[in-house]
Amino acid sequence: MRIILLVVSVFLIRSSILYAQHAMPEDDSLAYEKFLTMVNANREQSYMTFGSGIGNMEPLIMEAKFSPSYFFSRNQKLWAVMINPQVQLRMLNEKSLPIRNPSYRVYATFFQELKFWKKSFLGKLFYDNALWYGSYAHHSNGQSGAFFVSDTTREVNFNDGNFSTDFLEFGVYTYRAKSISKNYFSIRGIKASLEYYPRPWYSEGLKDRYGSYRVFTHVGIVGPQRNLQRPRLMQWLQRSSLEMKVGWIFGRMNGAAPLEASNRLIVDVYYKYYPAWFDEIAFFVRFYSGQDYYNIYFAKHELSNLSFGITSNIMNFKQAVKLFE
Repeated sequence: MRIILLVVSVFLIRSSILYAQHAMPEDDSLAYEKFLTMVNANREQSYMTFGSGIGNMEPLIMEAKFSPSYFFSRNQKLWAVMINPQVQLRMLNEKSLPIRNPSYRVYATFFQELKFWKKSFLGKLFYDNALWYGSYAHHSNGQSGAFFVSDTTREVNFNDGNFSTDFLEFGVYTYRAKSISKNYFSIRGIKASLEYYPRPWYSEGLKDRYGSYRVFTHVGIVGPQRNLQRPRLMQWLQRSSLEMKVGWIFGRMNGAAPLEASNRLIVDVYYKYYPAWFDEIAFFVRFYSGQDYYNIYFAKHELSNLSFGITSNIMNFKQAVKLFE
């Protein structure tokens, strides 16, 4: 029932957003375009993997995430609200190709430009432009069974055990784009964020297991840093991006020690290549190590996996450079 209410809410919010976008007066100011570019840079991307990759992921045909985003904004105040419903699937490489219980996430996020940033020491220490954001999010698997198969064995019920939690996320994102030469440009971004999972918002079984606080640092790189006078290398760098995310989980985690990196450390690294013959598709290689992000499967084991697939390209990089120079 909770999932149905969420879907209905997203549909109603989307209708309101489309109306608001239609009614909002046009404003082509540079500041507004920069702000929307930064908001787009923080959107979750859809992707699909080829198989299960290399590591301890169970044998898969694919893992896929569908992540559409809808937002409306205020051009004079430089704020935006984004609704981002996500559905993530794992299709097993078994007879009849069964699908694990989907992993559902719904984000409602408020973004606002930090106007003081550019003139402060932070603009000199990091990059000129920055925004902050706050999210209310829901994560579940749509099941209603007991978390444990039995109270005697305390074995987790991966078949239809209920997994559900709401959480809050807050972050700051700073961004720079510049031209290297006529044909080359560079984009750099840094984000710091905190996720808070209040214990009363957990479904039964998650308390003392899931970890209530998570802090992350994210670095994004597109294109070369400088002109290397090597055309082939420059072309490869220009069509490449690297995203590195490192995080730590705080709070009770089924007896894990406070400094036990094997349970608490999260490392997520993406390399993407944008071929000239695809406008909106990129190929990627991803290394992930840490708590499984796929709903109740966090309780099975820590993931350590190298995967391959395709993902969407949600930014016009050349346009971003023109705006931020």
